[in-house]
Amino acid sequence: MKAEASRLEQSLVDTIAKIENNQSVTSSNIITHIDECKSYLEGLTKMMKSIVSDNKVSEDVISLQNKIKVLTEENQSILLQLKNEQSATLLIKCQFEDALKHDKCMIQEARTALHNMVSSSNKKGFVSSMASTSRYLSTAPQILRCATGRRFPFLRAFSSSAHRWSSTSLEPKIIPEKEDKKNYKPDVNISGKTIIRKIFNTDIPNSKDIELKEESKHIEVDPLDMLNESQTKASKIHEIKSKVNKKQGQENGDSRLRNEKSAVEKVLKQIKSETEIEKIIQLCLEGLDAHSKYPKDVHRILTNGLQRISILSLNNESSVLDNENFKQLIEYVETNYKKLSLKELLDCSCSLISLFPEDVAVVELVENELMWKIREADLDLVIELHKCHESPKTQLRKTVRVHCEGIIKRRMTETKPVHLMYLMKHYSTRKDTKFFYKLEDRVFDLIDHMSVNNYCNIIVYSAIRGSRNESLLRLVLFYLNKTYKKRHIQQISSLLFSCGKLAIYDIDLFNKLSADIMKSDLNSSKSTLNILKSASILGWRHEETLSCLLNQLVNENQKLDLADVENLLFSASTLNYCPEDKAELLQSHCLKLIETSMKETSPLPWLNIVWSLAILKKATPELIATVLEPEFIKHLDQGGANKWQYHPKLLGINSAAHFDVLDYSGAYLPQDFLSECEQGKNNAVKKTMCDDVFSALETFAPKDQFCKRNTMTVNGNKIDVELCIDNSGLPVEYVNAQETSSEYHRVAVKVLGFHDLTIPEKLLKGPVDMEIRHLGCQGYKVLTITHSEWIHIKTTEKAEYLKHKLNELVL
Repeated sequence: MKAEASRLEQSLVDTIAKIENNQSVTSSNIITHIDECKSYLEGLTKMMKSIVSDNKVSEDVISLQNKIKVLTEENQSILLQLKNEQSATLLIKCQFEDALKHDKCMIQEARTALHNMVSSSNKKGFVSSMASTSRYLSTAPQILRCATGRRFPFLRAFSSSAHRWSSTSLEPKIIPEKEDKKNYKPDVNISGKTIIRKIFNTDIPNSKDIELKEESKHIEVDPLDMLNESQTKASKIHEIKSKVNKKQGQENGDSRLRNEKSAVEKVLKQIKSETEIEKIIQLCLEGLDAHSKYPKDVHRILTNGLQRISILSLNNESSVLDNENFKQLIEYVETNYKKLSLKELLDCSCSLISLFPEDVAVVELVENELMWKIREADLDLVIELHKCHESPKTQLRKTVRVHCEGIIKRRMTETKPVHLMYLMKHYSTRKDTKFFYKLEDRVFDLIDHMSVNNYCNIIVYSAIRGSRNESLLRLVLFYLNKTYKKRHIQQISSLLFSCGKLAIYDIDLFNKLSADIMKSDLNSSKSTLNILKSASILGWRHEETLSCLLNQLVNENQKLDLADVENLLFSASTLNYCPEDKAELLQSHCLKLIETSMKETSPLPWLNIVWSLAILKKATPELIATVLEPEFIKHLDQGGANKWQYHPKLLGINSAAHFDVLDYSGAYLPQDFLSECEQGKNNAVKKTMCDDVFSALETFAPKDQFCKRNTMTVNGNKIDVELCIDNSGLPVEYVNAQETSSEYHRVAVKVLGFHDLTIPEKLLKGPVDMEIRHLGCQGYKVLTITHSEWIHIKTTEKAEYLKHKLNELVL
């Protein structure tokens, strides 16, 4: 189009140029040329209009084609959906027709049975007809709900009586006409619920047992049978007594009698459990034969029977696997395991695992079927299967557990708080660290839906795992304080211990726990000791709570053994708290336990007791002498304990004998004992703080010339930094200061971390207080630098802070 227009323009220009050059051209020629151009332009415009109309038509055709394509696809999808709905409707119709047919049959059978019951005149016929209708009467409420709406006036008339008969616990039984006990078959009409109730309570008598009891009244007892039964029981009891009497030279008479009594009770319990197992197996077999037409009842009887047998077999030494009737029960499981539902399979698997230590054929069948069906099951069943295989002993059971773990990891977003608590508890002692971190991340999603127990358990499981996720712990502590309710004593003890292990210092939470302790009934000495020990690990020195605990534990009526006294004194000395009257009672009690401690195989508990009393300044010369004797030290070296466990304690007791107990005249540690001792290592936080303090001291007291690091005194007391200052508080050369003079003072710098102080008052713990006390007795001026003070001082001001502290020591 552009080319044509440009050509037309060029022809017009040429024409005008010719007219200008040649004046002789007539006007007619010009008119003709103009007419030609006009006609040419008209043709050109017609051509352009036709092209534009063709483009519009092509675009409309394309849009119509697209709409037709979309409509055909929608039509096909609607037809497919219609076919699916027709097939589903047909299936529902078939199911409804089958159910309707089944209901009609049941109603017809119930109608005839009820007619027979009403028409029977004698008592025996009435009982037999009632027994024949017991199965229908057990489902009478469901039938009558259908019958009353379907115009069955006869059944509507008997609705109240049927409901009354179905709700009774005792059911009628057909009395066989021929009393042939050998060919007697179990009653078909006893419901599955009754059999299951008898499985879990074998003492419930049935009509057969009542008949046998009535018959036994008229039968004379055979004395030979009674003699044989008594001899079997007596032989078992005699075997146990002979085993117990083998050690009678090592035990006194009272303990031997107690052992004999417990052994006899154990034998009687075993005999009782054996008889109960036999009864349950017999009941299961009778129920399986009687209810073979009703698979649901059969499966319930089978699973409940196996559960009860496995529970009773735990306390029974004799194996039930050799029982012939039990083998029949296992054969039934092998042939019908595919008919069981997933929940029933799971119950059977848990029972079979506890009964069979090895993977026999029935276990393999059930386990493989479970692994196939569990893939599409609810997560609750997967978790339950994982619980059954928590500690597998065979390769197949390990495979099942790994299979469950894979399903749980893939479906982590489906976990609920209950599942999460179980998984955190399980993986808190496993090596799978990454999965435990995923569980912690899942806690953030479910934190709003958790309870106070869940918050407490998260802290406890994190402490067991040793995972200190600060963001998670802060969130959990916030919700715990927000929704706090009264806690149980055991949970309080676990919380305090976990907070101490994770270095959690939440004063508001500890105050609430202390209030619960004082309101609780502390009857158990074990739980009270656990709380006191957990508080000592945490460093929680709440005097009201501690006095409440000590009043419960330390009194004249309370009897404490060696382990209880060790835990009590160790906790009290760590917190550096023990009232005067309680300390004297414990001191007198420990003096009575000297002879008992000498008979113990391990000497460490007695060492801990004497060391704790030395911290509290209640160690008597008699108690210290028992520990510093060469024979006791030799016994410690041969006991297999690590030296770092008892060397510092021996050094502390030796220092107490020098400085705290003035009238001590017993043995001391040898001179070469200090060379064998190993210095304890500081933790990472305390080591960093010691380096920082030493670098600040070096700015005005250079190393080696004026101060030394990590030294020990003659009595084994550790010093972080040792230096000497004059009367004005300025450092002097370390070599010249070793000579005793009134112009110089020896300074021992002790760096104290969070673990060296109690909360909330930030007082010194017992071992640190004793060490500082003994350093002062040796002529040192002790400068203590706590972590809480040091972290708030600027780096440029730390040297001035130390100078000021040294100056205060001299003034």
